[in-house]
Order: sequence, then structure tokens, then C-alpha cells
Amino acid sequence: MVAVVANPTSGRGKGAKLIPKVDALLRSLDVSHTLVICEGPDDPERLARDAVERGADIVAALGGDGQVGACANGVIGTGATLAVIPAGTGNDFARHLGLDRKDPLAATRLLADPPIRKIDVVRIVTPQHERYFVNVGGAGFDSEVNEHANKVRRLSGTAKYVYSTFVTLARFAADDFTVTVDGRSHPFRGMMLAVGNASSYGGGMLVCPDARSDDGLLDVCVIQELPKWQFVKTFPKVFKGRHVEHPAVTMLQGREISISAGRPFQVYADGEAVGTLPATFTVLPSALPVVAPPVEGAR
Repeated sequence: MVAVVANPTSGRGKGAKLIPKVDALLRSLDVSHTLVICEGPDDPERLARDAVERGADIVAALGGDGQVGACANGVIGTGATLAVIPAGTGNDFARHLGLDRKDPLAATRLLADPPIRKIDVVRIVTPQHERYFVNVGGAGFDSEVNEHANKVRRLSGTAKYVYSTFVTLARFAADDFTVTVDGRSHPFRGMMLAVGNASSYGGGMLVCPDARSDDGLLDVCVIQELPKWQFVKTFPKVFKGRHVEHPAVTMLQGREISISAGRPFQVYADGEAVGTLPATFTVLPSALPVVAPPVEGAR
């Protein structure tokens, strides 16, 4: 049985318009399913877990990356499979899985004969919380951009994140960080670190362009301090993953990543706040079955 856990507020109301279409399509495909609607921020994880306890073997997260991450937390460790019906502003994890971000009904049709493969997940531990995420997490400049973007209402998708990037840059100050990768420490003065299980966030920013969610490794993008004018000049390259060519950018890879800084930056994962630094990220290989095309189609 499929349980669709839907966020009607995702994508500036896109989710609400999509819910009846998904329901009708699943009925036409004769897919046994239930539909549950989220009313608050704590609902997705709880409703996903409840659905599994009631017998769902697939939980489909209808919404954006935050909805996907929350539902993943309700599914991980249960043996159930996670599906994604993209209806958010960025839909980066759907992109990574090889799903069509602009055609959520195509992802819905997969549920009639679901192709299933296993992906890695990441356990993140902060002083406040222990959570899991599936896409990208991080701290520093990008987490402050995410915090600002979550408050923007008049824009959506990539435009919202680009706008928040430049607003945040105007007031941002670099700090001292230490990133420890599999026991080896790398101190630096910089702007941010992003830890990628997958490759992009923010509506197509390929911050960890070579990250794969099936290799048992985490990719880490380290951006050291650089003049703001250089950041502005380099920023557009992130949409093609070419920011990694800049001398202030270092890419690392490992199984356990610890991050600390001179001030308690917010830590974000799958677009949601999960506490403050210091934080530890640990990859859990092949921990989550997902409905997705064969790996050749993933990006």
C-alpha cells in the first residue's frame, strides 16, 4: 500500500493543487493508497511513521526537499520505501534521483510499478538534535541564506535562493572553521561548508557536483574567505558545478565529517534547521530504499 503524505502549502500552494490530481491518478492506475494531509511542521515525520505502522510499504512525500527530508526521518529504519512527488520550490532531491521536477504526475505514475533502489542517508548530530537527511546539509553562509529564503514569500524556486544569497552576502562575515574528515582536521577561515549526500540544493545549485547517494561517501564543499566581489563573480558558476575551479574552494570526501566554528552557526539539512554547530555528519550506506529510475538516469 502507498501512503501519500502531502504538504498543501509547498511550492506557494502548488501542493494543494496537486493533491487531488495525484489522488485521481492513483485511483485510475488502481494503486491501493491512502492520502494524509500535513497541517503543521511536525506532521510529515509523524504521519510517515504512522503510515508505516498501519501497513504502508511505500511512503510518498508530496512537497519540496523539506517534506522529503521529514518523511525520510519517519521511514528510515522501518524497512518501508520512500517515494518523492516533487511539489516544492527547489525539488533538488527529485532532480538527483532522476525524476522530472516539472512533472510530478510522472513521479506518481512510477508508483504503479515502482522501480526501487537503495541510497545512503546521513545522520547529523548537533547539541540540540539528532536527525537524518538525504540531500545536502551545511553551515555558515549557505545556512544563513537558507534561513533568509525560508522567510521570502514573494519569490519561489531558484529566484528565491538567488535573491537571499545576495541579501545575506551584504551582511555576512567570515569566521574560523575546523572541518574534520575521517579523523583528519582542516582548520580554515572561511564562509561555509556544505556536506552533500546528493549534488544540489537551492533550486539547482550544484554545490557538490560529483556527489552520489549510493557510494557510501559524503562530499564536502569548503569555501574559504574571499572578497565579496569575487564571490559575486564566481557565484553563477555553482549552477554548472564550476565553482570548484576557484582557488578558494576545496572539495573533500569522507564517511564522517565534523564541523566547528568560532560562532554557533545554524546547521541546515534538506532545507530545514537542525540545530547549531558543532555538528557531526555520518553516512549510513544503502540505508533507505527509494522509488527512482535506474541509477543511469540519476543526476
